[in-house]
Amino acid sequence: MTDTLLPTVLYHCPCTGAMRHSDASNEPAEKRSKHSYDTMQSPQAERAPVDSRSALFPLRVSTLENLYYCDDCSSLRCTRCVVEEPAGYHCPNCLFEVNTTSVRSEKNSCARNCFQCPVCTHVLSVVESSEGERPFSLSCAVCCWNSREIGWEFEKATGISTQIERLRAAEVAPREYSALLDYWRTVQRVSAASAAVGAGSFKQRLAVPSIGVVPEYKAVEGGSDTEQARVADLVALENADCVSYASDPRRMEPQRIRLHMKLARRCCSCHHILIKPMPKAQATQFKIQLMAANFLPTITLPSRVSLKYPQQLLEGPFAVGRMVPVALRFANPLYTEMKVNVASHLSGDVRVDLAARQFTLPPFTELWEYDEDEDDDSSSDYNASSDQRGGIVDRHGNRVAIQLSVTPLVPAPNLVIPLHITCSHIDDLVDGEKDGSKSAGRKVTDSFWVYVVLGKVQ
Repeated sequence: MTDTLLPTVLYHCPCTGAMRHSDASNEPAEKRSKHSYDTMQSPQAERAPVDSRSALFPLRVSTLENLYYCDDCSSLRCTRCVVEEPAGYHCPNCLFEVNTTSVRSEKNSCARNCFQCPVCTHVLSVVESSEGERPFSLSCAVCCWNSREIGWEFEKATGISTQIERLRAAEVAPREYSALLDYWRTVQRVSAASAAVGAGSFKQRLAVPSIGVVPEYKAVEGGSDTEQARVADLVALENADCVSYASDPRRMEPQRIRLHMKLARRCCSCHHILIKPMPKAQATQFKIQLMAANFLPTITLPSRVSLKYPQQLLEGPFAVGRMVPVALRFANPLYTEMKVNVASHLSGDVRVDLAARQFTLPPFTELWEYDEDEDDDSSSDYNASSDQRGGIVDRHGNRVAIQLSVTPLVPAPNLVIPLHITCSHIDDLVDGEKDGSKSAGRKVTDSFWVYVVLGKVQ
């Protein structure tokens, strides 16, 4: 990673590398989290899953907004480790919904009156003329192309696709294509049978009669002299650059508009649904939308926080051997309290001192959204001396800011700090059905890596 990145916090998806934890790499995440909370020690991650100096680093990390969260296996999921499947088909022009069984029969195209102009690819419209027995045709409002130029005229304004199929039925090319398809299917069956006989024993090969050679293909109809001459020219072709596609009348035929598909995404491990859109073509909502930002704490680099030291945050490049205080703000998106444990990475490039390794994030409430003074961090009443002694420099609503003392040891184009985050919370309380009592929900523990990108070190 040679280019300098802007200061940000990137999240690592476990599908791109194995996650390791100190002294408990084979233990479940819930047991590791419980051990770290009970002992009240300062655990440190032995090794980060991705080296920030690697050229693949930008491909293995992402912002929290671009990641999914599987609440079944409690893991982050990126776009490369999800399974996509179709959730509905529709025409982008008329928004007509197509059944899954009809997609193949309609050749993945709209079966209504939706066609593209062969010249400018604009959507064609059906126009009526007073001339001729077939008064309707397809016309382009942009380049003024009309289907009468290729002899396409229609009796009705509806069912254009069906009428075009009847026009093409009289042509030689569709019948020739069907005959070629049947011929090569026969060749494939004969080849497969010959390979099966050749793989058997000598007695089996003697027991099977000889299949023989597949006869040479013969055209169904000879066609006109112009078509025969064109086929002869294509057979003797040596340079494809000399072929003029504009002279081919079939190149000027309008094409049916291709169908669009809505995708649903599943977890690659447990196949739990992560994203499921509404089946309606006009709908933009989702039935299921499990985004990581709705389950994991959002970690940011605040621009204004009162630190213990007079240095300003992220002003200018870092200097080797100079300690700089850095603030990280954690925001809880859940309606329940969340416990957070932060472990630093052992590295020879940078020294990181964490004063607050374990803290609690208050639950999120809608009242914080209407607080007009929430951006005034310097006047917050939560900057108590006890919190500052514990490494917490700011509290406001569902957000807590902690301080890191960062000392770069070597010059680098980007100062990247890997941190291992373990957070746990209790699911919402479940109401009793009979006596009205409440029972505690299950405990959920999430463990993931983040990379704090700070900037250049001189």
